Amino acid sequence: MARRMTWEEIKRSYPDEWVLIMDYEADDDGEVSIGTVVRHSRDDKEIFALPPLGESGAFMYTGDGRLKAQVELQEA
Repeated sequence: MARRMTWEEIKRSYPDEWVLIMDYEADDDGEVSIGTVVRHSRDDKEIFALPPLGESGAFMYTGDGRLKAQVELQEA
């Protein structure tokens, strides 16, 4: 079972990779501060495959810059 990690731990564990973070908390600036990595890859196409419907997730890049997308997926 995956464990919750801080953003700094995620960056160290998955350098220069795309990650899908679930069960996350955001800081006062709206940035992910802690969460559970459920997918990671250097290939963004693998990460942008849909997570389970109805759950909120954050797509983030751990390399230079902080690209991110926070989504909430609902059943159609």
